[in-house]
Amino acid sequence: MSSRPILGPLATVLLAFTAAVGCAAPADEEVEQSEDALTTYGDLFSTLGEHDIDRWFSVRKALKDGFDRICGDTICGGDYSNLTTVRIACSSTSVARKLKDCTWVLGGSIEYVDGRTGKLTSDARAFTCKIPVAGTAKRMLDALEPAGANALHTPIPGTGKSFYDGLVDCFSGVTGGPPPPEPAKTFYAELGEWSWEHADGLAWMQTTRNLAEGFDYICGDTFCEGEYPDISPLRFACSVNLNTKRVSRCTWTFAAADIQVDQRGKLEANTTTKRCTIEIGAKASDLAAALSGPEPLYATLPGKTTSIYDAISGCL
Repeated sequence: MSSRPILGPLATVLLAFTAAVGCAAPADEEVEQSEDALTTYGDLFSTLGEHDIDRWFSVRKALKDGFDRICGDTICGGDYSNLTTVRIACSSTSVARKLKDCTWVLGGSIEYVDGRTGKLTSDARAFTCKIPVAGTAKRMLDALEPAGANALHTPIPGTGKSFYDGLVDCFSGVTGGPPPPEPAKTFYAELGEWSWEHADGLAWMQTTRNLAEGFDYICGDTFCEGEYPDISPLRFACSVNLNTKRVSRCTWTFAAADIQVDQRGKLEANTTTKRCTIEIGAKASDLAAALSGPEPLYATLPGKTTSIYDAISGCL
């Protein structure tokens, strides 16, 4: 007796249809289009699990700290000597967490004092640097997190390049605009430069560092809650009269960024720079003394009832 199965009428029709149209898989292009239509993307903070988010925090800090350590001897040796990280961001697919894009936004500024009038001007820019990435976010974190302080120079899997290589490519050929012409006679100078020869330059440098740290500490609960969630202070500069030793005003320059992920996973950076003016009208020694404490951002300015924080609140 034969064990061959007997096909019913419906099965016979299905087999005939299959033979006619074939059962081949869709073309690669069709599969790719289908996957693209279904794939969603997000910033790594929305796509990673809790454990990997913590690792991404650590890697971003290691990248920023690594750049700060080597900046002065490398990329910051150009016209923009005060390059500062505004934001490091990457995007990936939501399910497989395949990396799509990485962006590093930095800000830099050049401040000028008109030696004849004391007027302060600034050439400030925000730089959006693309970092080549490949593979998954997990593979990148597996490579960069163990590298610790050397994360900046560690190759990203699948690219052969590091975050540092991406920055070098980004700043290749970058120069500032031409400085204003020097006047025949000079009556004003920048306070930081003047302090190195006529006052305590190290103390003033520490004051400006304390200002920047104070701003970073409070930004998330104040200025960084607006249109630009990432704002970094660049340079605090003042104009001092060489004869009277009085400071009429100071300026504080900032770089800001807002980064969004588009439907294709690309990071779109909206950046800007802002320059805030702080009226002083006091001797350089009195200004230095007033800001010499651990929190100069809130210190009362000499001869006034307001602080630097009050001045930049209306600006930012």
